[in-house]
Amino acid sequence: MMKRERQKKQTRILLQQTALQLFQKQGYEQTTVLQITNEAGVAKGTFFNYFRTKEEVLQSVFSTHVERICKRVQESEERMWHKQIEQLFYELTTMHEKLGKEVTKSMVHIYTGKQQETLPFTPFIHMLTNIFEEGKRCGDIRTKRSSETLSLIALQLYFGALKLWMFSHLSEPLSTFTIDTITMFIDYMKKEGD
Repeated sequence: MMKRERQKKQTRILLQQTALQLFQKQGYEQTTVLQITNEAGVAKGTFFNYFRTKEEVLQSVFSTHVERICKRVQESEERMWHKQIEQLFYELTTMHEKLGKEVTKSMVHIYTGKQQETLPFTPFIHMLTNIFEEGKRCGDIRTKRSSETLSLIALQLYFGALKLWMFSHLSEPLSTFTIDTITMFIDYMKKEGD
């Protein structure tokens, strides 16, 4: 039973990795489920045991990356709240740089086209909210805005930077621009009095 579960997990990862490589090489729109299964060396029907559509496989790749990033930040030795935020955004933007602009555009397009679904950022927002709470507890964050509102503002800054990058309006790396933006936001929160 354990061996079977391990094989299922390995097949799912293989399909995700193969799909991602094809998306990066030839574009999301140009990639078919048949190409993914041929490249992975599995039957076409096997794909549908794990994913309903190629859209779902891209969503799962992104969700997996976001979960890993949140876990790394949680397990990090860094305890200073503002350094944790910088690490979180650095890791996210580095992920996008590795995935590439076209894969990121496809992912954002998929999520923004679905009114009932949201980007898989609930754990990310929860983590940010907790980090901002710590900033308030230690007296660094002086704004009256709630930690959840601060999380949403930080997320908005991130998406703004992401859009500028996706459409080639940035002359510097996405990670550099985003960290500079988040640092300005952190400075603002520290200075804004009651």
